[in-house]
Amino acid sequence: MERILIVGAGYAGAVFGRLAAESGISVQIIDKNDHIGGHSYSYKDEETGVEIHKYGPHIFHTVYEDVYEFVSRFTKFNNYVNRVKAIHKNSVYSLPINLHTINQFFDKAFSPTEAEQFIKSKQVRFDQITNFKETVLSSIGEELYKAFFEEYTRKQWGVEPEEIVVSTAKRLPVRYNYNDNYFNDKYQGIPVNGYGSLFENMLDHKNITTTLNTNFGDLKNNWQKDYNYLVYTGAVDDYFEYQFGTLPYRSLKFERIVSEEIQGNAVINYPDANVPFTRIHEHKYFTPEKEFHKSVGFKENSFQTDNTSRPFYPIENESSLKLYSKYKKMAEKEPNILFIGRLAQFKYFNMDQTTKSAIDAFQKFKSRIGK
Repeated sequence: MERILIVGAGYAGAVFGRLAAESGISVQIIDKNDHIGGHSYSYKDEETGVEIHKYGPHIFHTVYEDVYEFVSRFTKFNNYVNRVKAIHKNSVYSLPINLHTINQFFDKAFSPTEAEQFIKSKQVRFDQITNFKETVLSSIGEELYKAFFEEYTRKQWGVEPEEIVVSTAKRLPVRYNYNDNYFNDKYQGIPVNGYGSLFENMLDHKNITTTLNTNFGDLKNNWQKDYNYLVYTGAVDDYFEYQFGTLPYRSLKFERIVSEEIQGNAVINYPDANVPFTRIHEHKYFTPEKEFHKSVGFKENSFQTDNTSRPFYPIENESSLKLYSKYKKMAEKEPNILFIGRLAQFKYFNMDQTTKSAIDAFQKFKSRIGK
């Protein structure tokens, strides 16, 4: 039986590992954390009984049928719909930008057609759109950009909006109706028993062994003795010992709040510069089908790091992508090693995109080894 060592028990590693195990491959998964699930991990809070997303809100949403069908094998999803609010200059608005946001912000009562024509008149024209700021300005104009995105982006990413790639802005929909669902995807929800349970079920297979609190560095020089292949989901610059320098990431710090009620919504953004944190998330609202006597939430603060602190978001810009391309070329030359996932591919993947990437990577791997 062929043997695979997988580094990381998050979505990329767990999905690949499950598919490999079902194909008759012996899978050993290691993770440096004391839990499975990577940044998607959640657990029941002892004080409140609320299911907490340990590393910030994780709402599963996707348009991919194969992804939803695969993940649904290991959990049932509730009917949570992500309806984000934003507090700007002491007024509460709905995000993403929708007809209600536009009418409230400009003190109008536009119809959908009128609102679209109005926003078109506000749009800033560019000969060529090259970054986040230009993308948003060309979509919604300067006033809405400054209110909801300019300072929020600086707080979240720690760089000027001009330094953020276009693809980041494409995560932000604009609607000319009163639909305040943050996502356009067909499937959306939260695992009814939490992400911890989802990953436990996914890794529950006779061909999978999972070992936590284990650093890959201890195995890096001799993994070939026991395994035929390596699947690496950690930071790619770490794997290559920072030969070309460290890749930039944003990390997060969370300030815990416990009360009977906190804000009345799962997620509220704070886009103004005079508020130090980016948002507050109140976790009981991710499971509206359950009742709790106390509530727990977190103020979220973003800060600059490399992968020596827990990296959350790759900062994709011209210089970082140029640096990553050097590591990517080295990764492609590594025999019998696959680099998959947000950190290994230096890509701001959502959970479903990571899952899709792992499924596709396994199908290619399966064809290659003739399974």
